[in-house]
Amino acid sequence: MDVVYVRQSSRPNEVAGPDGRRSWDVTIQVNKQPEITITITDPFLEAEYKDIFEDYLRNSDRQHWSLQSLELEDNGVSLAEDRIHAYGELLLAQLGLLQPRVLRTGSTEVQLVVVEHYDSQDDEKSMNKAGGIHCLAWELLESVRSPRMRNLRLRVTRVSDFASQPARPLGPPRSLSSVQVNPNGSFYVLLVIARDFSRSGADRDPEPDLAQWPLMNVQKKLRSRLLLEVVRPGSIEELDEHLKVRAGHGVQFNLVHFDLHGRIMDDEYGRQMPWLLFAKKPPGPSSHVNQVPQTHLAKASDVAKVLADYHVENVVLNACLSAYNRSGPSTNLAHIFLERGVHNVSAMWFYVHWQTVATYLEAFYNELLIKGTDFHVAAQRGRDAIQRKPTKRTGQPYQDFFLCVNYTRDVRRPAAMHREPSPTPSAHSAESSTSNTSMKSFMSGKWRPSTPRLSDSFLVVDEPIMRLQLHLLELEYKLMTSRVVYASDLRRSGSDLNATIDKMVTMWLNTNLVDDVYYYKAKDFAKRKMLTGSVSYREKRSRASSGGYLQLLFPRPVRALRQTLHIVRDVDPVVDPGWQADDVENQRSEERRLQVEDGLQRFAEKLHREGHSYLLFIGSQDAQWYRTYLQYLQGEWWLHMPWTFTVHSRYVRDVMAEKRKQIPRTIM
Repeated sequence: MDVVYVRQSSRPNEVAGPDGRRSWDVTIQVNKQPEITITITDPFLEAEYKDIFEDYLRNSDRQHWSLQSLELEDNGVSLAEDRIHAYGELLLAQLGLLQPRVLRTGSTEVQLVVVEHYDSQDDEKSMNKAGGIHCLAWELLESVRSPRMRNLRLRVTRVSDFASQPARPLGPPRSLSSVQVNPNGSFYVLLVIARDFSRSGADRDPEPDLAQWPLMNVQKKLRSRLLLEVVRPGSIEELDEHLKVRAGHGVQFNLVHFDLHGRIMDDEYGRQMPWLLFAKKPPGPSSHVNQVPQTHLAKASDVAKVLADYHVENVVLNACLSAYNRSGPSTNLAHIFLERGVHNVSAMWFYVHWQTVATYLEAFYNELLIKGTDFHVAAQRGRDAIQRKPTKRTGQPYQDFFLCVNYTRDVRRPAAMHREPSPTPSAHSAESSTSNTSMKSFMSGKWRPSTPRLSDSFLVVDEPIMRLQLHLLELEYKLMTSRVVYASDLRRSGSDLNATIDKMVTMWLNTNLVDDVYYYKAKDFAKRKMLTGSVSYREKRSRASSGGYLQLLFPRPVRALRQTLHIVRDVDPVVDPGWQADDVENQRSEERRLQVEDGLQRFAEKLHREGHSYLLFIGSQDAQWYRTYLQYLQGEWWLHMPWTFTVHSRYVRDVMAEKRKQIPRTIM
């Protein structure tokens, strides 16, 4: 493989020429040969980035209201694709790589490393005025096929080279590459998910499983080699708290993934800055039934500070505009992360379609975590996957692979590391059980015998992975913020509420949210044992324990973030028994109802006071019923019904219920 460095050798040139195109003086170095200096001219005017690139990409997700408008837009799309293709050819031609004797004879792959260097703040200010070479769409070169060298493929990596180096944490190495080469190592991945629930119609947010689905598939394959956790709710405050708690447990995450929205907005000084849209964590328990989860915009610099405080080295963002760099690095969230010490960033150059994200992330994580390729190589393989399976809108494929860009601050030669998949821990365990040889611990340098990972025996390999939907993310939000939730299916035919909750429990256990899940029936809270503050559960599910070297390095396995989830069934007929013809039976039902209400109130008060567990009721009543019978528990009502294009249509039945006159209950 040939390696070509393109380095910006000076500040951006002043815009010159009759067409006003930007230009840069750069040095090009091929395979450690002497550098040559050339001038690269932007294939587009700055205005054309909006008129061609941005309009083309926005059109990929636009609604078409008539066949005539569709035909007109299709013509515009074809013209835009021609211009975009010509952009890549013009950019490649200026590099001169296809001239004779520049590349090795028979070369089929070229690693193109595009470097911007920052010695001081003055360099960054000058970049922000006219933009550096990272403003160019270099990833388009990966699709250019030259008649001279038809088999040649270019791979692009962007490098932001800073004069200052970030401080590294003390202790044994926990870099991603060190885990990749260690078959007994474990990947630690943290996922942050947030959605804007206020959107409706065609602008409704995509389902929140764009990152969780491929990561949980990888977890299923790697088994206990991947510790996957989710920030719940997906707020910046909870992200900081999650990293803080895990740092106290000795856990340093190899990678943090942000599955949320990105925006470019003015800050308080009128400067355009990148922002991320997190969930908004309420200051205290919510008392509003049916509240839509709220959101909160955070500056990229604030997020970067959190990541720097806990030495996060790798970040993936499928947020739109997370690598927006049309006129300089000040709007580039990836650049800000790198400046604060993150080593590798995968981000999105502009607005991106959810299907493009899904295709990219599936290939990216398969390469990075299973095959063990370098971060930048995994990103390139992700773009390859999009080219092979482009997103189709209005019946035609859109060439938007170049939106998925990858940055690094490591200016060293990026070798294409492509390793064979590491055997699963259980395979190593089977080998070690019949062998007298020992394995050297990568972490400590001492010789230790191979030990089986206890968690592998608990994982249900064939259990299907659940796709997280918007209404299920809403359930997580309400459960994490209110601690008490009444889940209802409104007696819909074909409802799978119990099965859905069981799948959610599996996901929560596999991502270390809680240690144990206890199942009860509502009448259990009427027993005399409630006087002592305890209730006998009927079923129990527990998180798989961690084994292997992790339990040797730390006093005990990685603990769950919270303690317990309590699930109560058959609550409806107990707290609202109705009236029978038998007065004695009515009296018994009423006595039991009062005992259960008292028991539940004691239980909920203790749960709110301790702050480390959750209470989930499974029922079938509407929100008005919940307000009448369970509101005193200071929780929320949740509806098991997928979000439709009209967001608030989910609560039509609840609105109608509020208009009904409540009938007072009396004891006969």
